[in-house]
Amino acid sequence: MNVLKRMESLGFSAYEAKAYYALLRRFPAKGYEISKLSEIPPSKIYEVLTKLKNRGAVLDSQCEPVLYYPVQPDILFSRMEQDLQKNIQSLLTDLAFVPPMDAFDLTWNLQGTDGINAKIDELITQAKKEIYASLWPEQIPFLNSSLAKAVKRGVYVVAATFGDCEVAASRTVNLEVCSQNAYQRVGAKLCTIITDDTEVVIGRLSTAGHSTGVWTKTPSLVLVTKEYVTHDIIVNVLVSEIGQERYDAICRQQDILQRLQQKK
Repeated sequence: MNVLKRMESLGFSAYEAKAYYALLRRFPAKGYEISKLSEIPPSKIYEVLTKLKNRGAVLDSQCEPVLYYPVQPDILFSRMEQDLQKNIQSLLTDLAFVPPMDAFDLTWNLQGTDGINAKIDELITQAKKEIYASLWPEQIPFLNSSLAKAVKRGVYVVAATFGDCEVAASRTVNLEVCSQNAYQRVGAKLCTIITDDTEVVIGRLSTAGHSTGVWTKTPSLVLVTKEYVTHDIIVNVLVSEIGQERYDAICRQQDILQRLQQKK
């Protein structure tokens, strides 16, 4: 990077850098002389020199004919450095007291199984109070370490898994009996996690490599997703109490249950 480009990186315009550099090469100088030496159009040179004067980089003779002198680089840039440091310190002080914004809705799209699992792992790592998760066995090897650490630091972890697997959690629920039904109904493997009732990941896992998901802090979606997980757990407990045959019989007798269980 040449001298002129480095000056531009410090806030000088291209014309200002050229005019100051030309004036260092020859001073004192008249405006038209600086214009010729710097190859700045004559119609622009006095505007440029005025800006350099206001910046503290140029002095003029205040008499006719007006002659221009450069402020020497060590003085100019030392002053600029001091001003920059003052501005940075003032800005840091101001930014230290920026008031927090009210909560707002934010949603990110997630792509791929690895992307979904990575975001779930991030939420687990950041959780402070509780985690509700609905996961598939193939996800557990990627998440179990973070789940174990969450439990160790006192986070209450409820893990519902669509299959038998060893998962680190405060409470576990095996949803294997309804996993096939859920997969047939929606045509995909849905996974979810809710942390501290504030944020959620919803994932649609695909064996064909087209897994997609979302991460959001939208309160209504967090609430609905937690209801989804707790609903599955409640149904699982009820089926365990009344037996699968009784549950299936009830579903056959209720038109609404038959409709809800139809494949989408």
